[in-house]
Amino acid sequence: MAEPIVLKERVEIDADHPLPEFNIQNAAAYAAKARRESQGEMIAYVCDPSIPHRHDDLESMRGFTTNGLIRLVEWGVVTWRPLNRRLAVVVYEKPLGGRIASKISDTIEPMSDEVITRNFLTPAMGVLRDMSARGVPHRAIRPDNLFYSDSGKRHIILGDALTAPPGLHNPTFCETLEQGMADPEARGRGGVSDDLYAIGVCVIFLLLGRNPQHAMSPTEIIERKIAISSYAALTAGHRIQMNMVELLRGLLADDPKDRWSVREVELWIGGRRLTPKQAKLPPKAARPINIAGRDHDNVRSVAEALGRNWLVAGEVVRGQDFDNWIRRSLTDERVIDAMNKTLGSQALLAKTPDSENPRLVTRACMALDANAPLRHKGFSAHVDGVGAALAIGFDREDIRQKVADFINGKFIGAWMSLQTRNRADLNEMYGLFDKLPVPLNMTGIGYGIERVLYELNKHLHCQSPLIEPFFVTTIDRLIPALEGASKSRDRPRMPIDRHIAAFAAARTADVDERHLRALSNNNQGGTDHILAALSLLARIQTMSKNGPAPTLAAWFAELMEPAVNSFHNLKQRKAIEANVARAAETGMLMELQAIYADQKAIQRDQHGYAQAQQEHRYCGAQIEQLTLELNNREHMATELGEQVAAVTSGVVGSLGSTAIIVMFML
Repeated sequence: MAEPIVLKERVEIDADHPLPEFNIQNAAAYAAKARRESQGEMIAYVCDPSIPHRHDDLESMRGFTTNGLIRLVEWGVVTWRPLNRRLAVVVYEKPLGGRIASKISDTIEPMSDEVITRNFLTPAMGVLRDMSARGVPHRAIRPDNLFYSDSGKRHIILGDALTAPPGLHNPTFCETLEQGMADPEARGRGGVSDDLYAIGVCVIFLLLGRNPQHAMSPTEIIERKIAISSYAALTAGHRIQMNMVELLRGLLADDPKDRWSVREVELWIGGRRLTPKQAKLPPKAARPINIAGRDHDNVRSVAEALGRNWLVAGEVVRGQDFDNWIRRSLTDERVIDAMNKTLGSQALLAKTPDSENPRLVTRACMALDANAPLRHKGFSAHVDGVGAALAIGFDREDIRQKVADFINGKFIGAWMSLQTRNRADLNEMYGLFDKLPVPLNMTGIGYGIERVLYELNKHLHCQSPLIEPFFVTTIDRLIPALEGASKSRDRPRMPIDRHIAAFAAARTADVDERHLRALSNNNQGGTDHILAALSLLARIQTMSKNGPAPTLAAWFAELMEPAVNSFHNLKQRKAIEANVARAAETGMLMELQAIYADQKAIQRDQHGYAQAQQEHRYCGAQIEQLTLELNNREHMATELGEQVAAVTSGVVGSLGSTAIIVMFML
């Protein structure tokens, strides 16, 4: 038997003992036990690294002991030996009675209203009240996430809510209209009102023993809810006890203002009978408008159809028939004002180029249904859900492009101006989205869609293939992870990539634009680029104070060999090689950087080399002059010899002639 995996010296997890009956969509369940405390059985959820968990909410839920919710024991990151990597783990007390339903489509024995009220509703309201006080919505309330807390299978508790983004795994019929219209990955945080709606859906499941709508597609469910209200759509064709109708109408009201609060449900449980407001259906137009072959007669239905059929919706929005439908058939002054505010006049629309059609559709959808998610080019998201959608789908080019188009569209300001109530929690998001187009559209390392990923997901671990298995969520873990990655035989050429640079820039102000410009402006893979990467990581190591990284330093020393070899002075080169070896052994990147960034040493070498070159040129010229002179001497000697011979011959001839004449005269 393998050694247990220990979480924070408190919990032992048995990787050889899976609990498949407790698995959830994004996490596998394993048996666990406390190391010191005398607690009962535990269940450890090992999270899927491709799905971001709710880090901030985990901290907020520490110590939460309210009955009615699976109790959080501990959480953290462990080295998961079966996969040889680090993973996030969340540990709960094990529900002794198991799951109520393993799948959404399961059928169970129907429960009485009395049992549901006593064993489910009462503790659930206590959970929602206390979670709301902590500012944490559950957002994972669905029939297959309900458990029996006791072996007698009497008391029902809510299951895990923290291992995945809010609402990710909830089926559409468990979500309010506004949440259900969004892509599951982009539903956003939501609130207690969304949880109360989901409680109502679970009550129907427990009353009937099944989910009447589980076989319907999400689109069909949304259309039915819009057309006849959520209550009617979810209970259609089924007899509901009269004393439960009041509760369900209150919980399933489509207008959040009409939906019951926790307090109102508790009053109902206490015996006080309330009168929920009748469902408010969207006002119908005098005549329908046709979109993609189907007629629609109210604004919510039209907005949903435009967003779903965005490729052809541009022509609809720009058409005169749509303008007539809004102003004459619908006759809703609020919608007309919103359309004028976001789109302008029909004459202005006619002058807009066709390339603007997707933006026009998005603006039309938000004007028609301001409470719905923002819809753009097939992407439907609540503002605070965009980050999770990008994190979950980052490996898909279409998702990255949809998010990029959404951000570049700058729709959030116009959308917020249409909201009937100010949401302070979105003001910060608006400020962030307003700034994101700048880094998004920069192409250098540390920018682009990677930078957006980490700006929108403050606790997402670095997705670089080099260090992703090390599950680095904070900047102080980056250098140790790179040290570990440096020991791999199949490591890449460079110890930094777009993800690492973007992660560093998003996680600490100590990495500023100067470092990123140095990485982006230099020849990729060249000496200056390597030195820029070394400078950035050296700063992080110094700031983090997490010890030496000798293997990483040796990697940089290897990469910088061409720079050392570029020194011309052999004595200086050997001295630098010795300094580099000593610095690499210390594992401190700043010492290594100081050697390579020593401009005085470089200047001395360059100056000496320039002098040597000058002296070489001077000596060459001297040698050339001497050679020329030597060649000239041989030529001059030949000419002089010829001249001397000629003169000598002439003199000898003259003397000979004179001698003959004298002899003749004598």
